[in-house]
Amino acid sequence: MSLNDILEKVQAYSPDAELDVIMDAYVYSAQAHRGQTRKSGEDYLIHPLAVSEILTDLRMDVDTIATGLLHDTMEDCLTTYETLESLFGEDVANIVDGVTKIGKLQFRSKHEAQAENFRKLVLAMSKDVRVILVKLADRLHNMRTMEHMKPDARVRISRETMDIYAPIANRLGLSRIKSELEDHSFRYLHPDIYSDLTTRLEAQSPDHDAYIQQTLTVIKEILAEGDLDCDVSGRTKHIVSTYRKMETQNLDFEQVHDLLAFRVVVDNLGQCYTALGLIHAMFPHVPSQLKDYIAQPKSNGYQSLHTVIMGPDTQQIELQIRTRAMHRVAEVGIAAHWRYKEGHLALSREDISKIARLRNLFDAANDVTDPTEFLETVKIDLFSNEIFVFTPQGHVKFFPNGATPIDFAYAIHTEVGQQCTSAKVNGRIVPLRYTLQNGDRIEIMTSPNQTPNRDWLDIAQTGRALSKIRRFILEEERTKGREMGRTLLETELKKYGYTLNKLVRSGKMDEVAKHFGHHRPDQVYLDIANGNTSINKVLAEIVPPEDLTETETSNPLTNLMNRLRKRAVSPVLIDGEEGLLTTYGKCCNPLPGEAVVGFITRGHGITVHKAACAQLLSSDPDRRVNVQWHSAAATRHTTEIEMVCLDRPGMLAELGAICKGNNINITQISSKGLQDNKACISMEVLVGNVDELQNLLRNLEKIKGVIRVVRRCA
Repeated sequence: MSLNDILEKVQAYSPDAELDVIMDAYVYSAQAHRGQTRKSGEDYLIHPLAVSEILTDLRMDVDTIATGLLHDTMEDCLTTYETLESLFGEDVANIVDGVTKIGKLQFRSKHEAQAENFRKLVLAMSKDVRVILVKLADRLHNMRTMEHMKPDARVRISRETMDIYAPIANRLGLSRIKSELEDHSFRYLHPDIYSDLTTRLEAQSPDHDAYIQQTLTVIKEILAEGDLDCDVSGRTKHIVSTYRKMETQNLDFEQVHDLLAFRVVVDNLGQCYTALGLIHAMFPHVPSQLKDYIAQPKSNGYQSLHTVIMGPDTQQIELQIRTRAMHRVAEVGIAAHWRYKEGHLALSREDISKIARLRNLFDAANDVTDPTEFLETVKIDLFSNEIFVFTPQGHVKFFPNGATPIDFAYAIHTEVGQQCTSAKVNGRIVPLRYTLQNGDRIEIMTSPNQTPNRDWLDIAQTGRALSKIRRFILEEERTKGREMGRTLLETELKKYGYTLNKLVRSGKMDEVAKHFGHHRPDQVYLDIANGNTSINKVLAEIVPPEDLTETETSNPLTNLMNRLRKRAVSPVLIDGEEGLLTTYGKCCNPLPGEAVVGFITRGHGITVHKAACAQLLSSDPDRRVNVQWHSAAATRHTTEIEMVCLDRPGMLAELGAICKGNNINITQISSKGLQDNKACISMEVLVGNVDELQNLLRNLEKIKGVIRVVRRCA
């Protein structure tokens, strides 16, 4: 296509368009790319011209088409944002800048690069959706000319296209672009299957062409008798859709009967249902395959009636019936809703975002900073099949299959999601784990005392809900961590006569933060709490070497949790401090009276181990901390006992009597038979210290028929 072809097409759908914008962009692009060639050896200008052609077929505004011509000038020609803004205006400069910024950074792995690429793409798209439309057009032309790339590049780019760009095209309602992207990607990802299916379809092509013409004639005659003015077309289904049907239904190629699809386009809504009735009256249909996407549109705005009929010669075919307006939406998606003024987009960016129905993606891109986590989050929204439910006011909301009331609550408002406790579905109270069903009417119960917790991450299904929950938990943990780290550092500094507040006021803590690669002291406190930086290293930046002693410092992850879960008397003292958050190593199950050492466990405070525990001895010495049992603590501890004995009547009764006599409570017990009329009894008991346990073991050994009694560790 030439520049004149593009200008004629634009003028046809937008007579008042400012064509000078496109012509000026063409001239600038030709000059900027002068002397550059593609891998095929062709003049590079062919690529931006082809991208603009694709955008013109979508009936885009002049700014977007101009961007298609200019989209590589920043990256390949060193053109500046300021230059484009002065020549073509702010919108064009912003869109070119958005396309250019995608994928500019370097990453540790290809997967992470792809994930961050996508997150940046969505962030750019949230400012102006036209960024992704230009990127899709750019990707589509590159896929059309991929044969000139190296084999490994073809596979990598095709995988990214299949995973990211095709689903976004689908979400935007760009069905033609989505199908073509998938078919091109499939060609390079599965070349053998692609070649086989192409050969088989081409072999049937003459028969298909003849059948399509025959069926078109029959359908037109049927609808003409009903006085319907309509357009009827037919085609062979795309390769990827054919392959997916074979895979999902476990069919051979010969068993796929509805390879042909037909479309009826009429003038108005009433004619859609009239056409459906006329066709069903003539041909038998498959009731389970009748879908009314007019009454319940897809979330990308798609509307149509779908039916599968037994057409001429009893061949199974798929039929879609829609109005001309619906057909426009089905073909060009979001662009069908846009208004132009003198060829420029007349909608606000907020309007574009609403039409695109991509707000979940935009929110997730802002909330989830880890690129891989973000990619997994938004794939839920991009790939899931959908259901629809109603608000109490009767408004329709769309969700992926498996969605729960938590997803619904966050879709209403973030605050409703954060405080949801349960839901009423069709008037009946259900738990948050309830799976939403088509047509449910949902009402959310809230409480100001409710906050999200980690269990919700296993319940929520939508990207918006997951990103909001993760963000809340992350912020909460960071706040706790900063408080913990600050408290621990403050305690250590006091040993050397320093006050943390004075260090902060003097600017010394800013210097310390800078030394560790941070901007603020809070980040140092968080590193201490997470075990990423030892307190000794922080002290070394504050306390002169001659003043430092060999005293081991206390360590992260403690004092804040102390405030949250404080006990009256802590069972252990950590460097003389009580009430700190502690857990006990399952690898050794320490008991009061045994020598113990603490270990900083990231996210879980201090884990107490036996001093001789093998797991402790193989751990990082910098994260160990002195602990001792609190003499005033009266807590009891769970420990496990395993006993091998003769399998005789009354054994369990005697065992229970011994425990009762020793004032020991059994919390769990199980027994299994062994060979030679023996049994193995496992039980959990509560003891106050190691002496109580040893006394119990000695008394159990005295029971008649007991062969061995041992204390178990994990």
